Amino acid sequence: MEQGIFFPLIQNAALLLALVFVYDAIPRRHKRKYFLLWRLGIGVIVGAIGMTIMSTPWVFAPGIIFDTRSVLLAVSGLFFGGLPTTVAVIMTAAYRYAIGGPAVWIGIAVIISSGAVGALWRSRRKSMLASMGWGELYGIGFLVHLIMLSWMLFLPWETAKGVLTQITLPVLTIYPLATMMVGRLLSRRIEIERDDKMRLQDDFLFRSQFDAGNIGIAIGTVDKCWIKVNSRLCQMFKYSEKELLRLGWDQLSHPDDLYTDTQQFERLLLGEIDQYELKKRFFAKDGTLVYTLMSVSCKRSGGRVQLVIAGFLDITEQTLAEQSVSASREQLQLVLDSGELGFWDWDIPRDDVIRNERCAQMLGVSHNELMENHRIWVNAIHPDDRVEMLRAMELHLQGRTASYSIDYRLKTADGTERWIRDRGRVVASDGQGKPLRMCGIHVDITQSRKQQESLELAASVYNSSSEAMSVLDAKGHIITINAAFSRITGYNESEVQGQHVSLFNCDTNGENFYREMNQQLREKGHWQGEMWQKRKNGDEYLIWLTVNTIFDRQHRPHRRVALFSDITEMKQQEQLIWQQANYDPLTGLPNRRMLLDYLGREIIACERRKRHFALLFLDLDFFKEINDTLGHDMGDQLLVECSRRLQLCVRDSDVVARLGGDEFTVILRDIADQSGVERVAAQILKALAEPYQLGEHTSYISASIGITLYPEDADSREALLKHADQAMYAAKAQGRNRFNFFTPSMQEYAHFRMHLIQDLRLALERQEFSLFFQPIVELKSGDIHKAEVLLRWQHETRGYVSPADFIPVAEETGLILEIGAWVLEQAARQSKEWQQKHERIVQLSINKSPIQFRDEGEYFSRWMSLLKELQLGPGGICVEITEGLLLDAATGVSDKLLAYRDAGIQVALDDFGTGYSSLAYLKKFDIDYLKIDQSFIRNLVDDSSDHSLCEAIIVMAHKLGMKVIAEGVESEDQRELLRAMGCDYAQGYLFSRPMSAAEFEQEFLLDAKANA
Repeated sequence: MEQGIFFPLIQNAALLLALVFVYDAIPRRHKRKYFLLWRLGIGVIVGAIGMTIMSTPWVFAPGIIFDTRSVLLAVSGLFFGGLPTTVAVIMTAAYRYAIGGPAVWIGIAVIISSGAVGALWRSRRKSMLASMGWGELYGIGFLVHLIMLSWMLFLPWETAKGVLTQITLPVLTIYPLATMMVGRLLSRRIEIERDDKMRLQDDFLFRSQFDAGNIGIAIGTVDKCWIKVNSRLCQMFKYSEKELLRLGWDQLSHPDDLYTDTQQFERLLLGEIDQYELKKRFFAKDGTLVYTLMSVSCKRSGGRVQLVIAGFLDITEQTLAEQSVSASREQLQLVLDSGELGFWDWDIPRDDVIRNERCAQMLGVSHNELMENHRIWVNAIHPDDRVEMLRAMELHLQGRTASYSIDYRLKTADGTERWIRDRGRVVASDGQGKPLRMCGIHVDITQSRKQQESLELAASVYNSSSEAMSVLDAKGHIITINAAFSRITGYNESEVQGQHVSLFNCDTNGENFYREMNQQLREKGHWQGEMWQKRKNGDEYLIWLTVNTIFDRQHRPHRRVALFSDITEMKQQEQLIWQQANYDPLTGLPNRRMLLDYLGREIIACERRKRHFALLFLDLDFFKEINDTLGHDMGDQLLVECSRRLQLCVRDSDVVARLGGDEFTVILRDIADQSGVERVAAQILKALAEPYQLGEHTSYISASIGITLYPEDADSREALLKHADQAMYAAKAQGRNRFNFFTPSMQEYAHFRMHLIQDLRLALERQEFSLFFQPIVELKSGDIHKAEVLLRWQHETRGYVSPADFIPVAEETGLILEIGAWVLEQAARQSKEWQQKHERIVQLSINKSPIQFRDEGEYFSRWMSLLKELQLGPGGICVEITEGLLLDAATGVSDKLLAYRDAGIQVALDDFGTGYSSLAYLKKFDIDYLKIDQSFIRNLVDDSSDHSLCEAIIVMAHKLGMKVIAEGVESEDQRELLRAMGCDYAQGYLFSRPMSAAEFEQEFLLDAKANA
């Protein structure tokens, strides 16, 4: 870097010191009064400094200049705020605009961004400006100038590159340091201003408090000479200020107190303590004794005491008052000790409380402990009661109550809780009415309080209970009731008092109900159960009633207590909950829970009576299409109508249930033979096949029914449902809209399928899968550049398992995702290996299930990443999909096909001609190959319909820019016919059976290379 760049920038940065001088020079006396004008003035001054700085820039090229205005504006935003910085930004921006040049707008952007960064930083750190450190200020400078350098990128690239090459190091070296230095100078000045204000506040507080209040204050030296005293101290000792300053502490001290004071003072000078407090007596000028509470502290410097500060509180009156009552206290104590009363005597000025032995017994502590720390009693008061106690005490001390009286809880030393009644009053006051002494007594009221609480609790329970309560005499006349009784019955107490309880009788209970209830009350003394009652308005309601008898000393009935609650709504809720738990809310049919209950009971009944029943399992065919096209509301209407038709097809004794979704079951009871079941099943199929009017639409639907018989097919609920379900799926497999009886072979297939799924889950782990390859031959040349990848499963016990057996199962269970990912990965790696070994690309075609397209999720991204990692190159992989997949717009087929094309993967449409062959979809999607299904090739002869179809497919594909592959070619005639039609590729047993990777490599790669 040229030295000539640094020095102009450093020289320009030196002008920033003017900002510090401006900060010091700006008058602050009337800052608050003319705050807006003051801020505008600062902005103008900062703007002028900025313009001065901009007049001596370092010039990179005409119109492209550099100076420290960014430092100035960032520091201004940080320390002066938004308004001054805005004024400065406007002035410097205008000046930069006047300078002109190709970088004028970038220069203005630097001005705005620098001021904005400083102002934004101030918004979050305004209260901490005085304590901002070097690192933070350097960080602000670095950020501002990083943004400034970023603006240079808006210049033409060559210019920007030249500017950044020359200016980056000087700017990021000098400008952050300049920002840090100027910012620290301003931060230090703010810190000094803050400290000056704090010293002024402390001085003001000291001066305002020194002569205020009723405490005498003196400042002295280490030899106990006073150098300053306040007026209150002069009043206390009756000396003038000059007289006191000529005297020392010891000269005025009482001889008996001098030793203790001197001892503490020496400890203070030695640094053992920083302050001490004691009660001390002094002689006033007239010889009277002044009792004080003296607090002494010191001011140290360099570890040595420089000044001693003492405060004196005059407690003469309180002390004399204590002495005047001490004589009578002993006499009173003799009286109190003979009783159960705790006595307390409070010296208010000294905050000293004397309690007798009984108080200590109540608290569970020794009398000495209580006397040494009178706060023990107050601290033992329950926290919830302590505030009320202190408030009552304060009201009495203020003269607002004639006496002090309160009950509170006291936690004793052993953790138990006692109730104390505290009574007292002020017995001595000074001339101004200020309380000096207060006496009172403590009474332990724990037992009476417990009795009171017990009574209150009983009354509260009686009146607050949500259950109705009433007390009757022995003949059944009402004596009293609670509030809940009135709320439930509608009668108030005056209306029912003295009335017989038969007032509430209800005919719904029956004739014998009351006779049996009264008989039980006479024999056992209590009764409990449900009964109906009648309200005042005549409404009947159900209650849960409990009646108990209270006997007198002769064991004769004295009172009867009746408790009851209204359970009408609860019973209704129970019925509703039971209904919701056992019945389908849409159709009103029994649900699975209720069906299982019916099945269980029917099995028990049929076993006992040696009867038979049939279980029908119905599933509506293509119900999903109704939901998808007409909406779920129409689907619900159809389900309701189906349930109605089902119920019309069976007897009242039979059961129709809905398991959920579009699945129903029917229990046909007491069947005589199978023909009756077939007749009902046929009737159900016919009824369900009738048209449905769903709003404006007429819809049709059918059902598949599976039938199982008890006890022929199974003897448990779970087995019957499972067998009926298997039979239903067999009906669907046979074409739907039919019924099918369960057979043992279905169960055998279910077991086979279950074990197949289990083995399939372990196949990858056990490495039982392998890939085989069938060559795809170019018909014109006979060359082989392509092969189809085929999956093979060699099970350790089953042996070879056909893909036709396990692929559908893998798709149904979702295992196809993991298996398909493995196939894709192995094929891609095999293609890469052949490409590297033989320096030629062999395109491998991989069949991809529609399930993979719909649900593969992260497998897709993982596979795309693998292809990028392997760098196969265009045409290394071809994915084969079916025609039906193109019709499913919800799977994101188009997006994935585009992703394949971007990754260099080609796409083939497999089994073309057997599905929904749509030209619109062929034009919409990017398809590279059409594979003619082998069903068209198998009977291919000249002048046949298959010949015409194959020729049409080939012509159409070529017109759409696609190539054609014929599958299942097994004869030379087929090969020649296809070549004559212009077919591009063919595969089949004519050329080769599927073979392992090693065999394929030997026959078609190594041998071909040797022949070449």
